[in-house]
Amino acid sequence: MFSIFNSYLEFVSGLDWVIISYGVFLALFQLFAIFMRYGSRRVFFVQNLNKIQVSCLQWIELLPVLGLIGTVAAMLNTFSEFSAVHGEGVDIAVIIRRFAPAMTTTLSGLFMVVINLPLNQILFILANNKKHQQN
Repeated sequence: MFSIFNSYLEFVSGLDWVIISYGVFLALFQLFAIFMRYGSRRVFFVQNLNKIQVSCLQWIELLPVLGLIGTVAAMLNTFSEFSAVHGEGVDIAVIIRRFAPAMTTTLSGLFMVVINLPLNQILFILANNKKHQQN
C-alpha cells in the first residue's frame, strides 16, 4: 500500500495539485454548509441549502473531467516520444516518466470525487429533511 502511495507522490504533476486543491476546497465548503445547517438560525441559508447542494454537485462533476484532461495531455506527451527515427531506440524510462501523470491525474480526480460525493449526499439529505419539516 505504501509503495503505491510513494509511486503516486513521485509522479504528481501540477495538474494533480490543481485537482487536489479544487477538491479540498469543495470538501471544506460542503463541510462548512453541513455545520452551518446545524449551527445557524439564518433562514436564508437553510432555505437555500438545496441550491447549495445542487451547485456543489455540479462543481464536483468537474473533478473527473480534470483528471481525464490530464490523462489525455500526458498520453499526448508520451506519444510525442515515439517520433524516434528508424534505428534509434526509445528509452522506456522516459516513456514511463511521461506516461505516469496520465495515471496520477486520473487517480487525483477520482479520489477527490470519492471524498466529495458523500459530503454532497449529506447535504442532499439535510436539504430534504428541512423541506419535510417545513411542510
